[in-house]
Amino acid sequence: MTLPFYKQWVEKVITKKHSANSITLAHNNIYVVPSLRGLYFLVFALLNFIIGINYQNNLILGVSYLMLMLQISSLFYGYFNLHGVKLDLLDIRSNFCGNHNEAKFRVSSKKNVISLSVNSAQYDSDGLTECNLFEPTSGQVSALSLQQRGKYKGGKFKIHSCYPFGLVNVWSYLVSDKTFYVYPSPQKCPLDLHEAQDLGDHTELLAKRSDSLDEFSGLKPYQKGMNRNRISWRHFAKNHELLVKDYTGDNHGISLTLDYSLVEGSKETRLSKLCYQVLEADRLGHEFALQLPGYHIQASNGEKHVLACLESLSEC
Repeated sequence: MTLPFYKQWVEKVITKKHSANSITLAHNNIYVVPSLRGLYFLVFALLNFIIGINYQNNLILGVSYLMLMLQISSLFYGYFNLHGVKLDLLDIRSNFCGNHNEAKFRVSSKKNVISLSVNSAQYDSDGLTECNLFEPTSGQVSALSLQQRGKYKGGKFKIHSCYPFGLVNVWSYLVSDKTFYVYPSPQKCPLDLHEAQDLGDHTELLAKRSDSLDEFSGLKPYQKGMNRNRISWRHFAKNHELLVKDYTGDNHGISLTLDYSLVEGSKETRLSKLCYQVLEADRLGHEFALQLPGYHIQASNGEKHVLACLESLSEC
């Protein structure tokens, strides 16, 4: 649905003015207005003033003036409560569909800050509620709730306070360009690794794995990212040295592959099953490749490889 012109203009101004991963709140980026409770408070102040005028009662008139001054003072107190606060968006953690993506902030202030909350103005957010900072620096987390896989931008976060007495709304924005992913929800299924050997530019030979074709050639020092299943635990128990078994044989050039086309079900079901298989293959220490429609990830292992596979499944 197209937004009205004035809302489009406001969004454009906010995006231009607040696009950053860090913001220090000052006079040019803090907005202050009376809250709904503050408007009711002003209405009662006006009623007291009318009653005081009609009955010529100075005491009631004095109360109405005090209420007005309290509302005006609240606007200044609310502004100075957030003035000088620095907010840094450190990271937005990718997560699986149905779980929270945590946005981590560092909130810094040289003074006490009361009733500070940070919520996503673009996505559903649990946010931070009534976060009172009585230390110069504090780390906080805002949880984003997204139900659809994909690649997202951090979007617009709203920094808000209703101090004092809830009579005012004081807020600002932080519009981030950080990206994060919502991975498909893992669906438990059998691990179905195949061996793929390139025979040309457009053909592959798929076969079930057969380690019997390998020939043991020796031991070599373990390095991060190597297949953990090939660690020689007997040598480790004896010499406390991590060594891995090295094989050569007829399966040279063959890699274990998770193939989208060989998984049954709808698109989302296939991606969920592949997500589970990626995690399971990594847990078992396999070095594997991932074949998706129009995209192929070369065989590897380790944390970076798993993240690359999960991100590709999110964008598929």
